[in-house]
Amino acid sequence: MKKASFRPLVSTLVISMLISSALVGSASAEDRQLRKIFSGWMTDYSTYGDTTKGQIQAMDYVVAHSEMFGQILPFWYTLTGATSIKDKYVTQNSIDKSIPIATLQSLGIKVLPTITDGTKEGVLSKIMGTDSSRAALVKTITDLVIANNYDGIDLDFEGFAFVDKIATWPTIQSRWVKFIVDLSASLHSNSKLLSVTTPYLLDPKTGKKGYYFYAWPQISEHIDRLNIMFYDYHKYDTKPGPIGPINWFEPSLIYATQTVAPWKIYIGTPNYGYNWVTKVTGICPTNAPASEKKTSNAAIIHQLKAQAILDKPGAIATYNEKFGETNVLYTAEFNGVNKSGAPTSCKVDHSVWYVDARGYGARAKLVEKYRLGGIAEWEIGYGDNLAIEEVKKVAIAMGQDKVIGEVVTSTDNLLYGESAAFSGTFKLADGRPVSNVPVFIDIKRSSGTTRRAIGSTAADGTFQTKILLGESTEVSFSTDETWDRTLGQTPIRTIGVGRVVSWKIPATMKHGVTYKITGQVQPKVAGVNVILDDGSAGSAGISLKAPRSITLPDGTFEIEFTPTKTGSKQFRILTEAQTGFSSSKSAFATVWVR
Repeated sequence: MKKASFRPLVSTLVISMLISSALVGSASAEDRQLRKIFSGWMTDYSTYGDTTKGQIQAMDYVVAHSEMFGQILPFWYTLTGATSIKDKYVTQNSIDKSIPIATLQSLGIKVLPTITDGTKEGVLSKIMGTDSSRAALVKTITDLVIANNYDGIDLDFEGFAFVDKIATWPTIQSRWVKFIVDLSASLHSNSKLLSVTTPYLLDPKTGKKGYYFYAWPQISEHIDRLNIMFYDYHKYDTKPGPIGPINWFEPSLIYATQTVAPWKIYIGTPNYGYNWVTKVTGICPTNAPASEKKTSNAAIIHQLKAQAILDKPGAIATYNEKFGETNVLYTAEFNGVNKSGAPTSCKVDHSVWYVDARGYGARAKLVEKYRLGGIAEWEIGYGDNLAIEEVKKVAIAMGQDKVIGEVVTSTDNLLYGESAAFSGTFKLADGRPVSNVPVFIDIKRSSGTTRRAIGSTAADGTFQTKILLGESTEVSFSTDETWDRTLGQTPIRTIGVGRVVSWKIPATMKHGVTYKITGQVQPKVAGVNVILDDGSAGSAGISLKAPRSITLPDGTFEIEFTPTKTGSKQFRILTEAQTGFSSSKSAFATVWVR
Protein backbone atom coordinates (compact mmCIF):
# COMPACT_ATOMS: atom_id res chain seq x y z
CA MET A 1 0.00 0.00 0.00
CA LYS A 2 1.28 3.44 -0.72
CA LYS A 3 1.94 5.24 2.51
CA ALA A 4 -0.46 8.01 3.37
CA SER A 5 1.10 11.23 2.52
CA PHE A 6 0.56 12.27 2.12
CA ARG A 7 -31.29 -15.83 20.97
CA PRO A 8 -29.51 -17.23 21.57
CA LEU A 9 -31.21 -20.21 19.86
CA VAL A 10 -29.95 -21.51 16.52
CA SER A 11 -32.45 -21.95 13.70
CA THR A 12 -33.02 -25.42 12.32
CA LEU A 13 -33.72 -25.95 8.65
CA VAL A 14 -36.00 -28.62 7.29
CA ILE A 15 -35.32 -28.68 3.57
CA SER A 16 -37.39 -29.90 0.68
CA MET A 17 -35.66 -29.04 -2.60
CA LEU A 18 -35.96 -29.81 -6.30
CA ILE A 19 -32.96 -30.37 -8.61
CA SER A 20 -32.83 -30.12 -12.38
CA SER A 21 -30.97 -29.27 -15.57
CA ALA A 22 -28.60 -26.40 -16.30
CA LEU A 23 -29.43 -22.95 -17.55
CA VAL A 24 -28.87 -22.39 -21.26
CA GLY A 25 -28.73 -19.35 -23.50
CA SER A 26 -28.00 -15.74 -22.62
CA ALA A 27 -30.01 -12.63 -21.93
CA SER A 28 -30.34 -9.65 -24.25
CA ALA A 29 -28.07 -6.65 -23.83
CA GLU A 30 -30.87 -4.66 -22.16
CA ASP A 31 -31.20 -7.32 -19.46
CA ARG A 32 -27.51 -7.34 -18.57
CA GLN A 33 -25.98 -5.43 -15.69
CA LEU A 34 -22.56 -3.83 -15.77
CA ARG A 35 -19.95 -5.77 -13.86
CA LYS A 36 -18.84 -4.11 -10.62
CA ILE A 37 -15.10 -4.24 -11.29
CA PHE A 38 -14.06 -1.03 -9.54
CA SER A 39 -12.94 -0.88 -5.92
CA GLY A 40 -10.11 0.44 -3.82
CA TRP A 41 -8.86 1.95 -0.60
CA MET A 42 -10.54 4.90 1.11
CA THR A 43 -8.23 6.52 3.65
CA ASP A 44 -9.20 7.77 7.10
CA TYR A 45 -8.20 11.34 6.25
CA SER A 46 -10.11 11.50 2.96
CA THR A 47 -13.32 9.68 3.89
CA TYR A 48 -14.78 13.05 4.86
CA GLY A 49 -11.83 15.32 4.11
CA ASP A 50 -11.80 19.01 4.96
CA THR A 51 -12.47 20.66 1.60
CA THR A 52 -11.50 24.07 3.02
CA LYS A 53 -7.97 22.69 3.29
CA GLY A 54 -7.95 21.26 -0.22
CA GLN A 55 -8.79 17.75 0.93
CA ILE A 56 -11.31 15.55 -0.85
CA GLN A 57 -14.35 13.65 0.36
CA ALA A 58 -14.01 10.11 -0.94
CA MET A 59 -17.54 9.20 0.16
CA ASP A 60 -18.95 11.70 -2.34
CA TYR A 61 -16.94 10.04 -5.12
CA VAL A 62 -18.13 6.56 -4.18
CA VAL A 63 -21.78 7.59 -3.94
CA ALA A 64 -21.55 9.32 -7.33
CA HIS A 65 -20.16 6.16 -8.94
CA SER A 66 -21.79 3.56 -6.70
CA GLU A 67 -22.92 1.39 -9.62
CA MET A 68 -19.24 0.57 -10.27
CA PHE A 69 -18.34 -0.53 -6.74
CA GLY A 70 -18.87 -4.02 -5.35
CA GLN A 71 -16.50 -3.62 -2.41
CA ILE A 72 -14.69 -0.82 -0.59
CA LEU A 73 -11.54 -1.19 1.53
CA PRO A 74 -11.59 1.64 4.10
CA PHE A 75 -7.99 2.28 5.16
CA TRP A 76 -8.91 2.83 8.81
CA TYR A 77 -6.96 0.50 11.10
CA THR A 78 -3.43 -0.26 12.27
CA LEU A 79 -2.47 -3.37 14.24
CA THR A 80 -0.47 -2.54 17.36
CA GLY A 81 -0.50 -5.92 19.11
CA ALA A 82 -2.19 -9.31 19.30
CA THR A 83 -5.12 -7.80 21.19
CA SER A 84 -4.99 -4.16 20.08
CA ILE A 85 -5.93 -2.37 16.87
CA LYS A 86 -5.69 1.41 16.49
CA ASP A 87 -8.72 3.09 14.94
CA LYS A 88 -7.41 5.88 12.69
CA TYR A 89 -10.86 6.90 11.48
CA VAL A 90 -11.96 8.28 14.85
CA THR A 91 -8.94 10.59 15.06
CA GLN A 92 -9.67 12.11 11.65
CA ASN A 93 -13.46 12.37 11.52
CA SER A 94 -16.26 13.81 13.65
CA ILE A 95 -18.89 11.80 11.78
CA ASP A 96 -19.67 8.52 13.53
CA LYS A 97 -18.15 5.55 11.71
CA SER A 98 -21.53 3.83 11.51
CA ILE A 99 -22.70 6.48 9.02
CA PRO A 100 -20.30 5.68 6.13
CA ILE A 101 -20.64 1.95 6.85
CA ALA A 102 -24.44 2.10 6.62
CA THR A 103 -24.31 4.37 3.57
CA LEU A 104 -22.02 2.04 1.64
CA GLN A 105 -23.95 -1.09 2.57
CA SER A 106 -27.24 0.56 1.61
CA LEU A 107 -25.76 1.02 -1.86
CA GLY A 108 -24.98 -2.69 -2.06
CA ILE A 109 -21.25 -2.16 -1.46
CA LYS A 110 -19.47 -4.59 0.83
CA VAL A 111 -17.22 -2.95 3.44
CA LEU A 112 -13.90 -4.69 4.14
CA PRO A 113 -11.68 -2.27 6.08
CA THR A 114 -7.93 -2.59 5.83
CA ILE A 115 -5.64 -3.31 8.77
CA THR A 116 -1.98 -2.35 8.34
CA ASP A 117 0.94 -3.56 10.45
CA GLY A 118 1.96 -0.93 12.98
CA THR A 119 4.24 -3.18 15.02
CA LYS A 120 8.02 -3.05 15.11
CA GLU A 121 10.40 -5.33 13.21
CA GLY A 122 9.67 -9.00 13.79
CA VAL A 123 6.79 -8.46 16.23
CA LEU A 124 3.92 -9.55 13.98
CA SER A 125 5.79 -12.66 12.86
CA LYS A 126 6.35 -13.55 16.50
CA ILE A 127 2.65 -13.08 17.27
CA MET A 128 1.76 -15.45 14.46
CA GLY A 129 4.42 -17.90 15.60
CA THR A 130 2.68 -19.28 18.70
CA ASP A 131 -0.75 -20.91 18.93
CA SER A 132 -1.93 -18.74 21.81
CA SER A 133 -0.92 -15.34 20.43
CA ARG A 134 -2.07 -16.29 16.93
CA ALA A 135 -5.47 -17.29 18.33
CA ALA A 136 -5.64 -14.00 20.22
CA LEU A 137 -4.96 -12.05 17.03
CA VAL A 138 -7.59 -14.03 15.12
CA LYS A 139 -10.13 -13.25 17.84
CA THR A 140 -9.20 -9.57 17.93
CA ILE A 141 -9.75 -9.18 14.19
CA THR A 142 -12.93 -11.26 14.13
CA ASP A 143 -14.39 -9.29 17.04
CA LEU A 144 -13.63 -6.02 15.22
CA VAL A 145 -15.46 -7.21 12.11
CA ILE A 146 -18.52 -8.44 13.99
CA ALA A 147 -18.77 -5.45 16.35
CA ASN A 148 -18.88 -3.00 13.44
CA ASN A 149 -21.04 -5.14 11.13
CA TYR A 150 -18.32 -5.18 8.47
CA ASP A 151 -18.63 -7.63 5.59
CA GLY A 152 -15.07 -8.78 6.15
CA ILE A 153 -11.51 -7.53 6.59
CA ASP A 154 -8.51 -6.71 4.38
CA LEU A 155 -4.96 -7.41 5.59
CA ASP A 156 -2.15 -5.16 4.39
CA PHE A 157 0.81 -6.47 6.36
CA GLU A 158 3.69 -4.90 4.40
CA GLY A 159 6.12 -4.89 7.30
CA PHE A 160 7.08 -8.45 6.38
CA ALA A 161 8.35 -7.19 3.02
CA PHE A 162 9.75 -3.77 3.85
CA VAL A 163 10.71 -3.88 7.55
CA ASP A 164 11.60 -7.46 8.49
CA LYS A 165 14.93 -8.87 7.33
CA ILE A 166 15.07 -11.06 4.22
CA ALA A 167 16.63 -13.87 6.24
CA THR A 168 13.38 -14.16 8.23
CA TRP A 169 11.14 -14.62 5.18
CA PRO A 170 11.07 -18.46 5.23
CA THR A 171 9.94 -18.40 8.86
CA ILE A 172 7.41 -15.68 8.12
CA GLN A 173 5.91 -17.77 5.32
CA SER A 174 4.95 -20.75 7.47
CA ARG A 175 3.58 -18.51 10.22
CA TRP A 176 1.65 -16.39 7.74
CA VAL A 177 -0.03 -19.41 6.15
CA LYS A 178 -1.12 -20.80 9.54
CA PHE A 179 -2.53 -17.42 10.48
CA ILE A 180 -4.48 -17.05 7.23
CA VAL A 181 -5.95 -20.55 7.60
CA ASP A 182 -7.10 -19.80 11.16
CA LEU A 183 -8.44 -16.32 10.43
CA SER A 184 -10.26 -17.56 7.34
CA ALA A 185 -12.01 -20.27 9.35
CA SER A 186 -13.05 -17.77 12.01
CA LEU A 187 -14.38 -15.19 9.56
CA HIS A 188 -16.11 -17.69 7.29
CA SER A 189 -17.87 -19.30 10.26
CA ASN A 190 -19.41 -15.86 10.82
CA SER A 191 -20.26 -15.37 7.11
CA LYS A 192 -17.49 -12.77 6.73
CA LEU A 193 -14.91 -12.32 3.95
CA LEU A 194 -11.12 -12.31 4.04
CA SER A 195 -9.16 -10.05 1.70
CA VAL A 196 -5.37 -9.95 1.49
CA THR A 197 -3.18 -7.22 0.00
CA THR A 198 0.39 -8.07 -1.03
CA PRO A 199 3.26 -6.89 -3.22
CA TYR A 200 4.00 -8.87 -6.38
CA LEU A 201 5.11 -12.50 -6.51
CA LEU A 202 6.71 -14.26 -9.48
CA ASP A 203 6.59 -17.80 -10.79
CA PRO A 204 9.54 -19.64 -9.17
CA LYS A 205 10.09 -21.42 -12.49
CA THR A 206 11.44 -18.15 -13.87
CA GLY A 207 14.20 -18.12 -11.27
CA LYS A 208 12.63 -15.08 -9.63
CA LYS A 209 10.30 -15.17 -6.63
CA GLY A 210 9.31 -11.64 -5.72
CA TYR A 211 7.87 -11.47 -2.21
CA TYR A 212 7.29 -15.22 -2.21
CA PHE A 213 6.54 -15.58 1.50
CA TYR A 214 3.01 -14.22 1.01
CA ALA A 215 2.44 -17.71 -0.37
CA TRP A 216 -0.36 -17.24 -2.88
CA PRO A 217 -0.62 -20.98 -3.71
CA GLN A 218 -0.92 -21.96 -0.05
CA ILE A 219 -3.50 -19.32 0.96
CA SER A 220 -5.57 -19.20 -2.23
CA GLU A 221 -8.40 -21.47 -1.08
CA HIS A 222 -8.68 -19.65 2.24
CA ILE A 223 -9.03 -16.08 0.97
CA ASP A 224 -11.89 -14.37 -0.84
CA ARG A 225 -9.92 -11.56 -2.42
CA LEU A 226 -6.31 -10.82 -3.40
CA ASN A 227 -5.21 -7.24 -4.07
CA ILE A 228 -1.79 -7.00 -5.72
CA MET A 229 0.04 -3.69 -5.34
CA PHE A 230 1.21 -3.13 -8.89
CA TYR A 231 2.69 0.32 -8.31
CA ASP A 232 5.75 2.21 -7.08
CA TYR A 233 7.99 0.58 -9.68
CA HIS A 234 9.45 4.08 -9.76
CA LYS A 235 9.00 6.33 -6.72
CA TYR A 236 9.68 9.83 -5.45
CA ASP A 237 13.27 8.90 -4.57
CA THR A 238 14.19 7.07 -7.79
CA LYS A 239 15.01 8.21 -11.27
CA PRO A 240 12.00 9.13 -13.45
CA GLY A 241 9.92 6.32 -14.90
CA PRO A 242 6.49 4.69 -14.97
CA ILE A 243 4.75 4.05 -11.64
CA GLY A 244 3.23 0.65 -12.37
CA PRO A 245 3.99 -0.35 -15.97
CA ILE A 246 1.88 -3.14 -17.40
CA ASN A 247 4.85 -4.93 -18.97
CA TRP A 248 6.41 -5.11 -15.49
CA PHE A 249 3.43 -6.49 -13.59
CA GLU A 250 1.71 -8.70 -16.17
CA PRO A 251 4.03 -11.70 -15.56
CA SER A 252 3.14 -11.52 -11.87
CA LEU A 253 -0.54 -11.22 -12.75
CA ILE A 254 -0.35 -14.32 -14.94
CA TYR A 255 1.32 -16.24 -12.11
CA ALA A 256 -1.45 -15.09 -9.76
CA THR A 257 -4.14 -16.47 -12.09
CA GLN A 258 -2.34 -19.83 -12.06
CA THR A 259 -2.41 -20.06 -8.26
CA VAL A 260 -5.52 -18.12 -7.21
CA ALA A 261 -9.04 -18.21 -8.67
CA PRO A 262 -8.93 -15.27 -11.16
CA TRP A 263 -12.22 -13.79 -9.95
CA LYS A 264 -10.59 -13.19 -6.54
CA ILE A 265 -7.74 -11.10 -8.03
CA TYR A 266 -7.72 -7.29 -8.17
CA ILE A 267 -5.11 -5.19 -9.98
CA GLY A 268 -3.74 -2.57 -7.58
CA THR A 269 -3.82 0.63 -9.65
CA PRO A 270 -2.38 4.05 -8.72
CA ASN A 271 -4.23 7.26 -9.46
CA TYR A 272 -1.11 9.17 -8.53
CA GLY A 273 2.22 9.79 -10.17
CA TYR A 274 5.42 11.75 -9.65
CA ASN A 275 6.91 14.94 -11.00
CA TRP A 276 10.71 14.72 -11.21
CA VAL A 277 13.19 17.53 -11.81
CA THR A 278 15.62 16.19 -14.43
CA LYS A 279 17.79 19.20 -15.20
CA VAL A 280 18.42 22.74 -13.96
CA THR A 281 20.05 25.24 -16.30
CA GLY A 282 21.27 28.51 -14.78
CA ILE A 283 21.05 29.75 -11.20
CA CYS A 284 17.51 29.78 -9.84
CA PRO A 285 16.34 32.93 -8.05
CA THR A 286 15.27 32.91 -4.42
CA ASN A 287 11.59 32.95 -5.41
CA ALA A 288 11.86 29.55 -7.13
CA PRO A 289 10.09 26.80 -5.13
CA ALA A 290 12.33 24.37 -3.24
CA SER A 291 10.76 21.53 -5.23
CA GLU A 292 12.47 22.88 -8.35
CA LYS A 293 15.90 21.86 -7.12
CA LYS A 294 17.59 18.90 -8.80
CA THR A 295 18.30 17.40 -5.37
CA SER A 296 14.65 17.42 -4.33
CA ASN A 297 12.53 14.27 -4.25
CA ALA A 298 9.84 14.04 -6.89
CA ALA A 299 6.56 15.73 -6.01
CA ILE A 300 3.44 13.58 -5.94
CA ILE A 301 0.66 14.42 -8.38
CA HIS A 302 -2.84 13.00 -8.49
CA GLN A 303 -4.89 12.12 -11.51
CA LEU A 304 -7.56 14.51 -10.26
CA LYS A 305 -5.19 17.48 -10.64
CA ALA A 306 -3.06 16.29 -13.54
CA GLN A 307 -4.65 18.78 -15.91
CA ALA A 308 -2.63 21.55 -14.27
CA ILE A 309 0.54 19.75 -15.41
CA LEU A 310 -0.81 19.23 -18.92
CA ASP A 311 -1.59 22.96 -19.11
CA LYS A 312 2.03 23.97 -18.41
CA PRO A 313 3.51 26.09 -21.23
CA GLY A 314 5.16 23.83 -23.78
CA ALA A 315 4.10 20.61 -22.02
CA ILE A 316 4.26 17.50 -24.22
CA ALA A 317 2.26 14.44 -23.12
CA THR A 318 2.97 10.99 -24.57
CA TYR A 319 0.98 7.88 -23.76
CA ASN A 320 3.11 4.72 -23.64
CA GLU A 321 1.08 1.67 -24.75
CA LYS A 322 3.57 -0.82 -23.30
CA PHE A 323 3.52 0.80 -19.88
CA GLY A 324 -0.11 1.90 -19.92
CA GLU A 325 1.05 5.27 -18.56
CA THR A 326 1.50 8.85 -19.67
CA ASN A 327 4.76 10.81 -19.60
CA VAL A 328 4.65 14.62 -19.57
CA LEU A 329 7.74 16.72 -20.31
CA TYR A 330 7.85 20.45 -19.69
CA THR A 331 10.27 23.23 -18.74
CA ALA A 332 9.60 25.83 -16.07
CA GLU A 333 11.36 29.21 -16.19
CA PHE A 334 12.10 31.40 -13.17
CA ASN A 335 13.36 34.97 -13.13
CA GLY A 336 14.31 37.01 -10.09
CA VAL A 337 17.30 37.76 -7.91
CA ASN A 338 19.83 35.66 -6.04
CA LYS A 339 20.66 35.96 -2.34
CA SER A 340 22.86 38.96 -3.11
CA GLY A 341 20.05 40.74 -4.91
CA ALA A 342 21.60 40.33 -8.35
CA PRO A 343 19.32 39.38 -11.28
CA THR A 344 19.32 35.68 -12.16
CA SER A 345 17.21 33.11 -13.99
CA CYS A 346 16.98 29.37 -14.55
CA LYS A 347 15.21 26.75 -16.59
CA VAL A 348 14.03 23.57 -14.86
CA ASP A 349 13.23 20.49 -16.93
CA HIS A 350 10.52 18.16 -15.58
CA SER A 351 9.45 14.60 -16.33
CA VAL A 352 6.07 13.45 -15.03
CA TRP A 353 4.71 9.89 -15.06
CA TYR A 354 1.18 8.91 -14.06
CA VAL A 355 -1.69 6.58 -15.00
CA ASP A 356 -4.37 8.53 -16.84
CA ALA A 357 -7.80 7.50 -18.14
CA ARG A 358 -6.26 5.51 -21.00
CA GLY A 359 -4.11 3.63 -18.51
CA TYR A 360 -7.18 2.80 -16.45
CA GLY A 361 -8.90 1.52 -19.57
CA ALA A 362 -5.89 -0.66 -20.37
CA ARG A 363 -5.96 -2.20 -16.90
CA ALA A 364 -9.71 -2.76 -17.14
CA LYS A 365 -9.11 -4.69 -20.35
CA LEU A 366 -6.70 -6.93 -18.43
CA VAL A 367 -9.56 -7.61 -16.02
CA GLU A 368 -11.62 -8.69 -19.01
CA LYS A 369 -8.78 -10.66 -20.61
CA TYR A 370 -7.97 -12.71 -17.51
CA ARG A 371 -11.53 -12.72 -16.08
CA LEU A 372 -10.38 -11.03 -12.87
CA GLY A 373 -12.34 -9.58 -9.98
CA GLY A 374 -11.45 -6.03 -10.94
CA ILE A 375 -9.29 -3.01 -10.17
CA ALA A 376 -8.29 -1.79 -6.69
CA GLU A 377 -7.50 1.93 -6.75
CA TRP A 378 -5.09 3.70 -4.43
CA GLU A 379 -6.60 5.90 -3.27
CA ILE A 380 -10.31 6.46 -3.82
CA GLY A 381 -11.31 10.06 -4.41
CA TYR A 382 -8.13 11.24 -6.10
CA GLY A 383 -9.03 9.87 -9.53
CA ASP A 384 -10.86 11.83 -12.20
CA ASN A 385 -14.20 11.02 -13.78
CA LEU A 386 -12.65 10.28 -17.17
CA ALA A 387 -10.68 7.38 -15.68
CA ILE A 388 -13.62 5.63 -14.04
CA GLU A 389 -15.68 6.19 -17.19
CA GLU A 390 -13.04 4.30 -19.18
CA VAL A 391 -13.35 1.43 -16.72
CA LYS A 392 -17.12 1.63 -16.97
CA LYS A 393 -16.98 1.04 -20.73
CA VAL A 394 -15.26 -2.28 -20.09
CA ALA A 395 -17.59 -3.06 -17.18
CA ILE A 396 -20.58 -2.67 -19.49
CA ALA A 397 -18.98 -4.86 -22.15
CA MET A 398 -18.37 -7.48 -19.44
CA GLY A 399 -21.96 -7.19 -18.22
CA GLN A 400 -23.63 -10.01 -16.35
CA ASP A 401 -27.11 -11.42 -16.76
CA LYS A 402 -29.27 -9.93 -14.02
CA VAL A 403 -30.84 -12.47 -11.65
CA ILE A 404 -34.18 -11.61 -10.04
CA GLY A 405 -35.39 -13.49 -6.97
CA GLU A 406 -38.93 -13.74 -5.61
CA VAL A 407 -40.23 -15.57 -2.54
CA VAL A 408 -43.53 -16.10 -0.72
CA THR A 409 -44.11 -17.55 2.73
CA SER A 410 -46.96 -19.41 4.38
CA THR A 411 -47.02 -16.97 7.28
CA ASP A 412 -45.28 -13.91 8.66
CA ASN A 413 -46.02 -14.80 12.27
CA LEU A 414 -45.18 -18.01 14.12
CA LEU A 415 -45.26 -19.39 17.60
CA TYR A 416 -42.05 -20.79 18.98
CA GLY A 417 -41.60 -24.31 17.62
CA GLU A 418 -43.68 -23.76 14.48
CA SER A 419 -42.16 -23.73 10.98
CA ALA A 420 -42.68 -21.41 8.03
CA ALA A 421 -42.82 -22.73 4.48
CA PHE A 422 -41.14 -20.74 1.71
CA SER A 423 -41.36 -21.10 -2.05
CA GLY A 424 -39.58 -18.92 -4.54
CA THR A 425 -37.97 -18.54 -7.94
CA PHE A 426 -34.79 -17.21 -9.47
CA LYS A 427 -35.06 -16.01 -13.05
CA LEU A 428 -33.15 -13.81 -15.46
CA ALA A 429 -34.59 -10.43 -16.33
CA ASP A 430 -35.99 -11.85 -19.58
CA GLY A 431 -37.91 -14.52 -17.66
CA ARG A 432 -35.69 -17.54 -18.30
CA PRO A 433 -35.22 -19.71 -15.19
CA VAL A 434 -31.92 -19.96 -13.34
CA SER A 435 -31.69 -23.74 -13.15
CA ASN A 436 -29.66 -26.14 -11.01
CA VAL A 437 -27.76 -23.51 -9.01
CA PRO A 438 -27.13 -23.56 -5.25
CA VAL A 439 -29.61 -21.59 -3.16
CA PHE A 440 -28.62 -20.01 0.15
CA ILE A 441 -30.75 -18.81 3.01
CA ASP A 442 -29.69 -15.52 4.56
CA ILE A 443 -30.87 -15.24 8.16
CA LYS A 444 -30.59 -11.99 10.11
CA ARG A 445 -31.45 -12.21 13.81
CA SER A 446 -30.79 -10.01 16.80
CA SER A 447 -27.90 -12.35 17.61
CA GLY A 448 -26.23 -12.02 14.19
CA THR A 449 -26.37 -12.92 10.51
CA THR A 450 -25.77 -16.30 8.90
CA ARG A 451 -25.80 -17.68 5.38
CA ARG A 452 -26.04 -21.37 4.54
CA ALA A 453 -26.81 -23.55 1.55
CA ILE A 454 -30.23 -25.21 1.45
CA GLY A 455 -30.16 -26.98 -1.93
CA SER A 456 -30.50 -26.10 -5.61
CA THR A 457 -33.09 -24.63 -7.94
CA ALA A 458 -35.25 -26.86 -10.12
CA ALA A 459 -35.44 -26.79 -13.90
CA ASP A 460 -38.00 -24.00 -13.73
CA GLY A 461 -35.85 -21.97 -11.29
CA THR A 462 -38.04 -22.72 -8.28
CA PHE A 463 -37.05 -23.73 -4.76
CA GLN A 464 -38.95 -24.74 -1.64
CA THR A 465 -37.98 -25.05 2.01
CA LYS A 466 -39.37 -25.08 5.54
CA ILE A 467 -37.70 -23.21 8.37
CA LEU A 468 -38.04 -23.84 12.08
CA LEU A 469 -37.13 -20.59 13.85
CA GLY A 470 -36.07 -19.97 17.42
CA GLU A 471 -36.63 -16.20 17.35
CA SER A 472 -37.93 -13.39 15.16
CA THR A 473 -35.90 -13.33 11.99
CA GLU A 474 -35.37 -11.51 8.71
CA VAL A 475 -35.17 -14.13 5.98
CA SER A 476 -34.08 -13.86 2.35
CA PHE A 477 -32.67 -16.26 -0.21
CA SER A 478 -29.79 -15.79 -2.62
CA THR A 479 -27.70 -17.36 -5.35
CA ASP A 480 -24.00 -16.70 -5.79
CA GLU A 481 -22.60 -14.30 -8.33
CA THR A 482 -20.85 -16.02 -11.23
CA TRP A 483 -18.85 -14.72 -14.14
CA ASP A 484 -22.02 -14.66 -16.26
CA ARG A 485 -24.69 -13.82 -13.69
CA THR A 486 -25.21 -11.29 -10.92
CA LEU A 487 -25.91 -12.33 -7.37
CA GLY A 488 -29.58 -13.27 -7.04
CA GLN A 489 -31.44 -11.96 -4.01
CA THR A 490 -35.07 -12.26 -2.96
CA PRO A 491 -36.80 -9.51 -0.99
CA ILE A 492 -36.45 -9.81 2.78
CA ARG A 493 -39.36 -11.39 4.65
CA THR A 494 -39.68 -10.58 8.34
CA ILE A 495 -40.97 -13.54 10.34
CA GLY A 496 -42.16 -12.72 13.84
CA VAL A 497 -41.85 -15.47 16.46
CA GLY A 498 -44.00 -15.32 19.57
CA ARG A 499 -43.58 -17.28 22.78
CA VAL A 500 -45.77 -20.31 23.46
CA VAL A 501 -47.78 -19.99 26.68
CA SER A 502 -49.23 -22.87 28.70
CA TRP A 503 -51.26 -21.90 31.77
CA LYS A 504 -53.94 -22.93 34.25
CA ILE A 505 -56.92 -21.01 35.59
CA PRO A 506 -59.85 -22.37 37.64
CA ALA A 507 -63.08 -22.95 35.73
CA THR A 508 -65.01 -21.26 38.53
CA MET A 509 -64.00 -18.51 40.92
CA LYS A 510 -65.57 -16.61 43.79
CA HIS A 511 -65.47 -12.85 43.61
CA GLY A 512 -63.37 -11.19 46.28
CA VAL A 513 -61.13 -14.25 46.66
CA THR A 514 -57.48 -14.14 45.51
CA TYR A 515 -56.32 -16.90 43.16
CA LYS A 516 -52.87 -17.83 41.81
CA ILE A 517 -52.77 -18.23 38.02
CA THR A 518 -49.73 -20.32 37.02
CA GLY A 519 -48.09 -21.15 33.72
CA GLN A 520 -44.92 -21.35 31.68
CA VAL A 521 -43.54 -19.75 28.50
CA GLN A 522 -41.47 -21.39 25.79
CA PRO A 523 -38.61 -20.93 25.29
CA LYS A 524 -37.90 -21.09 29.00
CA VAL A 525 -36.25 -17.86 30.07
CA ALA A 526 -36.41 -15.36 32.90
CA GLY A 527 -37.62 -11.78 32.60
CA VAL A 528 -40.60 -12.12 30.25
CA ASN A 529 -43.47 -9.80 31.14
CA VAL A 530 -46.70 -11.81 31.40
CA ILE A 531 -50.15 -10.18 31.67
CA LEU A 532 -53.58 -11.61 32.53
CA ASP A 533 -55.99 -9.96 30.09
CA ASP A 534 -59.78 -10.00 30.41
CA GLY A 535 -60.21 -9.08 26.76
CA SER A 536 -60.01 -5.36 27.29
CA ALA A 537 -56.52 -5.06 25.75
CA GLY A 538 -56.98 -3.49 22.34
CA SER A 539 -55.98 -0.43 20.38
CA ALA A 540 -55.76 1.53 23.61
CA GLY A 541 -53.16 -0.89 24.93
CA ILE A 542 -53.00 -2.98 28.08
CA SER A 543 -54.22 -1.39 31.28
CA LEU A 544 -51.49 -0.72 33.80
CA LYS A 545 -53.85 -2.20 36.39
CA ALA A 546 -53.98 -5.57 34.61
CA PRO A 547 -52.55 -8.37 36.79
CA ARG A 548 -49.05 -9.28 35.69
CA SER A 549 -45.87 -11.11 36.57
CA ILE A 550 -42.34 -11.83 35.31
CA THR A 551 -41.10 -15.30 34.41
CA LEU A 552 -38.46 -17.16 36.41
CA PRO A 553 -35.36 -18.78 34.82
CA ASP A 554 -37.37 -21.94 34.06
CA GLY A 555 -39.99 -19.88 32.23
CA THR A 556 -42.67 -20.31 34.91
CA PHE A 557 -44.83 -17.51 36.22
CA GLU A 558 -47.46 -16.91 38.87
CA ILE A 559 -50.06 -14.15 38.76
CA GLU A 560 -52.25 -13.23 41.71
CA PHE A 561 -55.78 -12.28 40.67
CA THR A 562 -58.86 -11.26 42.64
CA PRO A 563 -62.07 -11.17 40.54
CA THR A 564 -64.43 -8.33 41.46
CA LYS A 565 -67.37 -8.93 39.13
CA THR A 566 -69.62 -11.95 38.84
CA GLY A 567 -70.79 -13.74 35.74
CA SER A 568 -69.18 -15.48 32.77
CA LYS A 569 -65.76 -13.95 32.06
CA GLN A 570 -63.01 -14.64 29.52
CA PHE A 571 -59.31 -14.42 30.25
CA ARG A 572 -56.08 -14.96 28.33
CA ILE A 573 -52.35 -14.58 28.88
CA LEU A 574 -50.33 -12.00 26.93
CA THR A 575 -46.54 -11.74 26.66
CA GLU A 576 -44.89 -8.46 25.79
CA ALA A 577 -42.53 -8.15 22.83
CA GLN A 578 -38.81 -8.38 23.57
CA THR A 579 -35.65 -8.46 21.48
CA GLY A 580 -35.97 -11.51 19.24
CA PHE A 581 -39.61 -12.18 20.03
CA SER A 582 -42.90 -10.59 19.09
CA SER A 583 -45.77 -10.30 21.53
CA SER A 584 -47.96 -13.38 21.87
CA LYS A 585 -51.28 -14.34 23.34
CA SER A 586 -52.95 -17.53 24.44
CA ALA A 587 -56.49 -18.63 23.58
CA PHE A 588 -59.26 -17.29 25.79
CA ALA A 589 -60.46 -19.42 28.71
CA THR A 590 -64.02 -19.00 30.06
CA VAL A 591 -64.40 -18.67 33.83
CA TRP A 592 -67.64 -18.49 35.87
CA VAL A 593 -67.25 -15.95 38.65
CA ARG A 594 -69.88 -16.32 41.40
